[in-house]
Amino acid sequence: MMNISTVGIEPGALSVAQGRKTSSDKTSSDQAQATRAPAGAGAVADDVVISTLAGRLSKAATATSATVQDYDHAALGVWVKDNTTEILYPLDAEHKAAAARQVPEPNDAASAKSAAAATAFVDRKGPNPFAGLSREQLSTISNDDSGTFTINERRAAFTQAYDEEQAWRTQVVAQAMQEYNTTGKMTNFFKSVLGHFNTLPQLEQSPYPASYASDLADKIKLDFNYFNHAAGDGGPTPGSLADLLKNQGKKTVDLFDLLIR
Repeated sequence: MMNISTVGIEPGALSVAQGRKTSSDKTSSDQAQATRAPAGAGAVADDVVISTLAGRLSKAATATSATVQDYDHAALGVWVKDNTTEILYPLDAEHKAAAARQVPEPNDAASAKSAAAATAFVDRKGPNPFAGLSREQLSTISNDDSGTFTINERRAAFTQAYDEEQAWRTQVVAQAMQEYNTTGKMTNFFKSVLGHFNTLPQLEQSPYPASYASDLADKIKLDFNYFNHAAGDGGPTPGSLADLLKNQGKKTVDLFDLLIR
């Protein structure tokens, strides 16, 4: 099964324009509407100023870009894994108290409210404040080690991305099983995994081998049939599952049939 990781950012590619849309000719009520998260958007909370979050995202992305600019693929992967270890600190009283004491940068009202909401989420006393943000924005937060976001904000963002990844995996695996049981192939599954992998930010891709995407592309091109043990539409090869069933006059095969081959 493909093991897609759940962290990472592509430096400098944040979509924060929405948070910068203000105009001097707006009324005060219009300005409040333009700079606050719309209801149901999940962008931190309905009363958290979007422009503040956008500024923090931009600051965090810039800091991360400066940190990793000279890293090769392997070093980048190690850095991401170290970040994940830091994020997933033990949830004992001592660690939770230390995490709750952290303050964001800048520690303005909106940022402090975001940090408090993240701590409440970690304590299972509130919803994830970052539900609704893009995968890239979640990854920007979770990989920030500049102090812009607190450890609990990073953990909340990581958890949101992880939950979204698990939901995608559940769906794609179900589709893969149907494809395999129907056709003997996994080609569409490999296409889905490659397409998904290509949408992940750079740091999410870094824990995987540099050849990961090209290996998937090769599998897609091969279009292998695991029933026939042959590429494309080739017939059953000797010793294949399809050949075994045919020779024994069976419609199904169990594990012990395969083990004695």
